[in-house]
Amino acid sequence: MDCRPLKGFGAFEETLRSGRRVTSGPLSLTAAPMSDAHAAPEQIQYGVGIPKRVARLSVARNRVKRLLRESVRRHVCRRADELSAHGFVRLVFLWRQAPTAPMLLRLRDVEPHVERALEKLMKNLDAPRHSS
Repeated sequence: MDCRPLKGFGAFEETLRSGRRVTSGPLSLTAAPMSDAHAAPEQIQYGVGIPKRVARLSVARNRVKRLLRESVRRHVCRRADELSAHGFVRLVFLWRQAPTAPMLLRLRDVEPHVERALEKLMKNLDAPRHSS
């Protein structure tokens, strides 16, 4: 299974609109099923971001995005087959809290949130749904 950055016009918005959302601390993960126009079934596409209203300085946003990308590469690629088996091939990770000191933020601070969000997503998928 291949892991690639999310590309295409409106891919982020479509994923955020139609996906399933879980959170872990300051991280929000939205996972969406495959759409024929955006992905081949043998690849997982991921996107990372931090809104400008959360962190005004581009230095802070870019640092968070770099750390998120590395964490996603480590954890999503390892679980790609499991995600694909559940039908999810597009993932968007949004950091929703401004870092107090961007240069002091490390991979060890970001990585647990990515791992927990993926665990929550898998746990929610395995749990039976109650219909109303």
